[in-house]
Amino acid sequence: MPVVKFRFIRSQTVLEITYAEGETYADLLLRCGLIPDTILIFDGDRSLPEDAVVCEKEVTIEETASRG
Repeated sequence: MPVVKFRFIRSQTVLEITYAEGETYADLLLRCGLIPDTILIFDGDRSLPEDAVVCEKEVTIEETASRG
């Protein structure tokens, strides 16, 4: 199965996630316990929609709201 790296800006951590073909970023975020509406996803300088099918090898995750 393919793997994507989520690089979290706030916590400065990297999480490797395996995914099936056709899964979206929202699917993976929910699997991580994150609410997709509170996240911005970037591939370099390009913003990615949460409902996009995963195809990048690494993305940057910016949390826009606190979870507490």
